[in-house]
Amino acid sequence: MMLLLSRLIVKEWFKGLLGAVTVLFLLITTADLINGFLQGKEAERVLLEYALKMPDLMGKMFPICCLVASLFSLNKLKGHAELISILAAGYSYGKIYSLIGTCALSVVAVQFVNLGFAEPFANKIKRQEIQKSRKSEGKYLTRSSIEGGRFWYKTRDYFASFAYFDRKTNSLRDLEVYFFSPDYKSEKLLRAERATFAQKGLWTLTGVAELTSLDKSSFPIQTEASERSLRLNEDPEDFGEFEADLTTLNFFKLRQFVGRLSKTGINLAEYEILLLNKLFLSLICLIFALVPVSTIFNPNRRSDSFGKNVILTLLVTILFWILYSSALALGNSGSLNPWVATGIVPIGFLLYVIKTFWKNRKLGA
Repeated sequence: MMLLLSRLIVKEWFKGLLGAVTVLFLLITTADLINGFLQGKEAERVLLEYALKMPDLMGKMFPICCLVASLFSLNKLKGHAELISILAAGYSYGKIYSLIGTCALSVVAVQFVNLGFAEPFANKIKRQEIQKSRKSEGKYLTRSSIEGGRFWYKTRDYFASFAYFDRKTNSLRDLEVYFFSPDYKSEKLLRAERATFAQKGLWTLTGVAELTSLDKSSFPIQTEASERSLRLNEDPEDFGEFEADLTTLNFFKLRQFVGRLSKTGINLAEYEILLLNKLFLSLICLIFALVPVSTIFNPNRRSDSFGKNVILTLLVTILFWILYSSALALGNSGSLNPWVATGIVPIGFLLYVIKTFWKNRKLGA
């Protein structure tokens, strides 16, 4: 008997989820394609940009779909007097919470794969095919995202790598520059603890170690200096573009990069927020699915109108994104700890769910 009731609730919830995903997907698709064609872009370009946007759009859409699925499925059960029959049969409020939460976990898993892997893959293609600037094409022969916890790139005169670019001070940490001759033989290696932008094409290095005569048969010569100047083709704006490559890393590679970078003692707030954002935006799917479940404590109430459900969905969604975006902004500015910035709003919504259930738990006794 309980198994049949569980199947009924699960069936209605996933029907609501499928309906919400379908409607929102069609709305987003129609709006995005029309916008692309109105801008005069070629059909191939419009479709490519649309496909690359989808992981990001789906990441924002899934929590809303979970909210709608719970709201409309429970409303339908109430409208047909099925919810009160389910409760009269001995199905507890706690079981309904647990069942819908379990259903939502499937969306949490999909959301994590989407944000942790599909979105970085789309970003990688986007940077290769769409956002590659002509300025960069002329300056860099090749550029790698992060390998071994470092940024790498090659120009016509040297290979270079660095661990971190500080936009506030326009400085590079742990810089290594490998110079080579016209016939591509290594000439010298330059290492610096920090490189600070001085003026166009000129950087000031501190904590310098240099190896020369690498192309000779004799042993390389090492020299050290506390400070020296170095001409590089890159400006601070170029290294800011390099950092955007972080969005092309999947969750585990990004976590590995942040872990390695933490050993340098620099401020990792932005990188940690980028990583934690994937976790909490997955968790919010579960929380959004549980927010409307509090309506089961009024099983005798007539089903709410479609308009009221739509308004409630919009209010909850807008409130969440306003609060969440504000918290992330404070985190990126250093005003909030990354864990607090990404977790305070989702945890706040979760506490509301727990408080509502705890307050009305005796009704299920």
